[in-house]
Amino acid sequence: MGSKYNKPYFDSASKVCSDTQIQKMLPTAEPQQTDGFDRLPDSLVLLIFNDITDIKTLIRCRAVSRRFNSLVPQADTLLLKVDRVISATEPEEEDDDSFLVCFLRSIFKSLHDLISPKSLPKPTPSQNSPTQILCGFERIRELEIELPSGDLRLERGAVIRWKAEFGKTLRGCVILGFRAIGEGGAEVYLGGGGWLKMRVVWTISALIAASARHYMLREVVRDHRELERLVVRDRDGEGTVVMDKEGLRECRESGEEEQEQEQEQEQEQEEEQANVSGGEVWWRNNRTTVPAVRMRMRHEPRLELAGGKRMEGATLVVVRPTNSVTESEAEEQNSDATLAFGAFGGVYGEAVEKLLKCRSYILEMNSF
Repeated sequence: MGSKYNKPYFDSASKVCSDTQIQKMLPTAEPQQTDGFDRLPDSLVLLIFNDITDIKTLIRCRAVSRRFNSLVPQADTLLLKVDRVISATEPEEEDDDSFLVCFLRSIFKSLHDLISPKSLPKPTPSQNSPTQILCGFERIRELEIELPSGDLRLERGAVIRWKAEFGKTLRGCVILGFRAIGEGGAEVYLGGGGWLKMRVVWTISALIAASARHYMLREVVRDHRELERLVVRDRDGEGTVVMDKEGLRECRESGEEEQEQEQEQEQEQEEEQANVSGGEVWWRNNRTTVPAVRMRMRHEPRLELAGGKRMEGATLVVVRPTNSVTESEAEEQNSDATLAFGAFGGVYGEAVEKLLKCRSYILEMNSF
């Protein structure tokens, strides 16, 4: 009798108890197993990662979860910030900063000695190259590299801003130089056309700095074929190198040919070094060759700007390869104006606009 009447009771009690336990367990288990981010689609998470852009932050995000670890490599808009420069003789450290900047050691060692170079032994390539840093990202479309400082050593009081566009080699460069902005006295000119010589030195220095940055990027361009825009700038705002989609394609297509030429040049250099005492200046062999160029220079000893500001010794130089100048005088000046207008903003853009109205001088320079 007991089994006849107790079985339904125990079945019912067991069912009620089971349901109650499940209901009590669900509220406490859900927060542990489900995260608000998990409800977001992958496409939206990637948009967030693309807004972050900073590579160091994205690398840290990979440690958050398996999902983040799989999505971060798909980010296509990246910013690589270089916080400090490590000399070629300084030992490597295991922190994030050295991981991101050690590949720039050799390039900066040459750039910092640009104006007063000294003989240096050729350093060994760093193990942490740009390719190694970026190899974890699968489809980079836009890449920006921020260097910690400018590359030029100028005389006290001189300021230079430049922007260069590259493909296989230099396609165009705009250089704005001046002494000071304010109400200071007029520039003291050097006798015998000294101001012109100094501006030519500024121009050559900026072109060397731009070609060195371009050289640094070639391997990245070859390995990331989906890249559509590449920018290298410095935190001081001194100079910017830009490569657009067409320029990147041109650079990739010339890659194999350049590699063969480099191998031949290395062999020639090894033979030459055996006959040259004291070695040679290493930066000369670690930049893209600047082609023969035509420079249109405009100069104004004292340039009046809005708000009562005054720019002393203002000089604008527009540089283009000689083989690309096939237009009439008027067309060439219009092309120069188009190139110069898009180079700078703010007070520098205003200075460019005024200088374009000044008389221009043509200088030509052989490849170097």
